[in-house]
Amino acid sequence: MTGRTQGPWAYQEQSDAYTHMVRGPNNRFICQLSQDSSGESERTARLIAAAPELLDALVKAERMFREIGFIAAADKERPESLWNEINAVIAKANGGRP
Repeated sequence: MTGRTQGPWAYQEQSDAYTHMVRGPNNRFICQLSQDSSGESERTARLIAAAPELLDALVKAERMFREIGFIAAADKERPESLWNEINAVIAKANGGRP
């Protein structure tokens, strides 16, 4: 994959400004979410902070699936379904490119 987003990203709470922030390498600003009473903003900011690592893990899983072939799932979900889901998420993270 080309043009990977440089990580890691880190979650940071800015309590004096009532915001949740995500910063990248060299303290580069990624995004900021306003506080809310439900905790949704904090959860969202933490998920955004994990995005580069999540994408890396999915790329590794997709590569492993491709190299070893599909392994029968223990449950009723077909491995092809997971394969398609992994590829769709990777494509979404890459702006539509797998």
